[in-house]
Amino acid sequence: MKRLRIFSFILIFALVVVNIMFPTAPKAEAAAQSAYTSSAPEVGTKNDFKYRVQNERIYITEYIGNKTKLIIPETIDGKPVFAIVANSFTGSDLTYLKLPSSLSLLGSNSFNECDSLTQIDVDEANTKFCSIDGVVYSEDKTVLRAFPAGRSGSFMVPDGVTTIYNYAFYRCYQLENVNMYNSVTSIGERAFSFCWNLKNIRLSENLEKISPFAFSHCNDLTEIHLPKSITSIGSDAFLGRVNSNDSSKEYYFVDGIYCVKGSYAAKFIKSLGLDYINEGTLFTDVSAGITVTDVNNIIPSGSSIKVEKRLLSSIPDDFSNIKYTDAYVFDIYVTSSNGSVSVPQGEFKINFDNISEELIPSATKIFSNRVGVTEPILFSLTQNSVSCETDTLGTFIILSSNDFSLKGDADGDGKITLTDARITLIASASIIELTAAQKSACDVITTGADNNVITTADARRILRTAAGLR
Repeated sequence: MKRLRIFSFILIFALVVVNIMFPTAPKAEAAAQSAYTSSAPEVGTKNDFKYRVQNERIYITEYIGNKTKLIIPETIDGKPVFAIVANSFTGSDLTYLKLPSSLSLLGSNSFNECDSLTQIDVDEANTKFCSIDGVVYSEDKTVLRAFPAGRSGSFMVPDGVTTIYNYAFYRCYQLENVNMYNSVTSIGERAFSFCWNLKNIRLSENLEKISPFAFSHCNDLTEIHLPKSITSIGSDAFLGRVNSNDSSKEYYFVDGIYCVKGSYAAKFIKSLGLDYINEGTLFTDVSAGITVTDVNNIIPSGSSIKVEKRLLSSIPDDFSNIKYTDAYVFDIYVTSSNGSVSVPQGEFKINFDNISEELIPSATKIFSNRVGVTEPILFSLTQNSVSCETDTLGTFIILSSNDFSLKGDADGDGKITLTDARITLIASASIIELTAAQKSACDVITTGADNNVITTADARRILRTAAGLR
């Protein structure tokens, strides 16, 4: 596996060099793109497949054709295409595939290593399967069956899906982020195995079962949060690699497994001889993009968080001296199993990262609003995350800025303060990543080629300005 990855990196590097040295002319590139998008899928013939006939029905066992956009026919030799056997399309160059209405059986891992496949559609007349945005589900949309391995970026498992099927995301090398609604209760065998670039995954709070090898060989997944609801974890679910010499096992999550103390997941991790981080219970409102961690587990079992959010066109007078681009209000409550609503007090961590792609962690300010009184909440600037710690839920106001036109104003609030100096100092040590506009604002000492290069000298000058010494 390691040799394969090294070869892949060398190949990618070579392609980048070729593209730099011999760039494609814009017109030629546009023409190539037009030709690609205009090519229509082709209906396959019997010569495109190896198959067997069983009970007067066709079982496809291997794709041997050279079509890149394929529609599987309804019949072959007058017999319905009834099944696709596991691994039938392994390693094909398909970019698009459509499954026929006659298909009733779809083997797990049927599209293994189809690295160019970005869309799988299902004929609307099929009574066993369906597709949503190129992903295959059971007809009732409760089981996610197959995800096209050529997809990259992020994916949200839709609300209503209860099961992620065996091998559903197997070897999806380009996938980076996965989120899911809390309807998911089961993750199948090797469902995310060998997702090498998977960096973040948020599991359902109602997840009960993780099958064997479910997250094995996810090299970039450095942490995983296991919900309290889990009652079953299969063997080697978090396996990193197996050393062929002595068969010893290594786990990628040795320092990054989060779970609730006393839960099944915590006991399972301990049984492996590994340590876990006790983080309390996580509650997520997926639609609002907010996660609340109940550090001391005081929220009753069966409860959920309820979030009401809105954009403000104007904000209270308390903020009249703060420049901002957007203002948000969030009312965060707890809804119990009987439907009652409360605002508990305790120790909570709230993460706002997914409320807006426009949020810049170091240029975002969080305030609590209690009985009409606003108080700033301090949060860590040493990580690129918009989160805070609070002793109560309730109403929170977030001010976000993306105007960094004032030199030295790292957080975009229209003033030069100690916070700006601190942000600049931390950025100079590469602890946090600033936007290009922020770098321009922080780079107050520009000489020659160091444009937008942040140094401690920039931080010192901003500090002196904030202290009134300049």
